Amino acid sequence: MGTELARIDAPRHRNGSGLSRRSLLLGLPALGAGLGLAACSKAVGTVLPGGEMPGLPGLVTADGRAVPGFAADEFRRGPAILNIWASWCPDCRAEHDQLMRLAADDRFRLLGIVFRDKPESAAAHLKRAGNPYAALAMDDGRIPGLLGQKGVPYSYILSRTGRVLARVRGRMDDKAVSEIVMPAIRTALAEAGAAG
Repeated sequence: MGTELARIDAPRHRNGSGLSRRSLLLGLPALGAGLGLAACSKAVGTVLPGGEMPGLPGLVTADGRAVPGFAADEFRRGPAILNIWASWCPDCRAEHDQLMRLAADDRFRLLGIVFRDKPESAAAHLKRAGNPYAALAMDDGRIPGLLGQKGVPYSYILSRTGRVLARVRGRMDDKAVSEIVMPAIRTALAEAGAAG
């Protein structure tokens, strides 16, 4: 994902009391360095490309039924895409056809986590649109802290050993599939071939 650069033009106040463009531009590197340090500080549980994917805890539905989570070895059964979604999320619904196409590829598995949704709403969506997931777990609010995830949809591409190779923040469109997902899947398949 690229970084968007924007030029900041701060008007100079007539009375000279405001910041000049020069002083603002000279202060931006210091501000950027501070923000960079804050962004680079890794919160406990954050998963970044190259990090190991943790096991995900089992959850309990609104009706008290236990839904099994994913053990860490679930992510070591072969390359996988872990997709975090919700039936109420427009971008999640928009990427669903893309996920159905990806699920047809038997070289990797698609795993899903339903994020802050009602089990019956998620089930109704999957019944209507199709279920691309080889395994599925419900979230009760703990998943974002565990994964360092912000919002949905959010997808992780995992190697055969459970290592995070890449992630897609937001809707998985054709561009994300061609530029992020499939290159990471090819890397995962090459690693699996070299190991086996």
